[in-house]
Amino acid sequence: MGENPVQMQNNQSFIKCENLPLFDKILLSRNSSSMTNKISNIQKLEHLPFIKGNFGVLSEREIARRLKLGKTTINRWSRELGLVHVKHTVNESFFDNLNEKSAYLLGCIYADGNISWNTKKGYYSMTITASEKDKEHLEKLRSLISSTKPLVYSSKTRSYRLIANSKILCRKLMEYGLTPKKSLTIEFPNIPSEQFKHFLRGVIDGDGSVFYFNRKRSPYFEIRIYSGSRLFCDSLVNHIKSNFNIETNIKRIGKNVFEARYTCSRGKKLANFIYSNANIFLERKYLTFKNNVLEARK
Repeated sequence: MGENPVQMQNNQSFIKCENLPLFDKILLSRNSSSMTNKISNIQKLEHLPFIKGNFGVLSEREIARRLKLGKTTINRWSRELGLVHVKHTVNESFFDNLNEKSAYLLGCIYADGNISWNTKKGYYSMTITASEKDKEHLEKLRSLISSTKPLVYSSKTRSYRLIANSKILCRKLMEYGLTPKKSLTIEFPNIPSEQFKHFLRGVIDGDGSVFYFNRKRSPYFEIRIYSGSRLFCDSLVNHIKSNFNIETNIKRIGKNVFEARYTCSRGKKLANFIYSNANIFLERKYLTFKNNVLEARK
């Protein structure tokens, strides 16, 4: 028995087309393209509500990752929905003069932020990352620099990012000593001594810890400061000594992690200095000091 040019097996489109005329092959190609478009449209209708609901909240890259689609596809579908990225603004002169707010934020960036400087792509940004529990504080920082860009959430790391896209802002931060990929090489900035305690408070809020160990026999209070740069850690400890007359040693606790601990009376003394008349701080860390040290004095 001769074999038919087109065979249908089990209601599936199994197509054998070696002997089909060229015209039939073209029709077959068009039908296949039409089927693909139908599948694409169904997929599109399923995903549009999610894109519309999260546009401006999640990055396009994050939306694409969650939907398992390409970023270009998300970009195209967003435009079809009439969703257009707004050019966000930020106070580009915020760091021109150091005061309590700008010195504090500079400390936060030194500890737990970074800048991107890509002249080829024309991309310049400052980013600060915080865990879910510190979202409210990150919103305060966003308000400080008058940023119109909403925080960006990452479900993978369960964290929020404050991103400010500004070449002028990034250039000013680089003048203070911040550089891309700075964690292991960062050096201490040249800041006025009267603003040091605000800078230090920002460093501790960004990448430090405030503890109270409520032990029966000998409860104690402690502040820990971490850095990937030994040079920065050395300078910070020296500045604390010269400004507050409090000494400590630096300990290496990981391959590229250095720690300075201020325990018991030294920790309390340091906390008194950095929180005295302070207007901006991470509340949960301050409350550890307030509830267990300040309240205990009353």
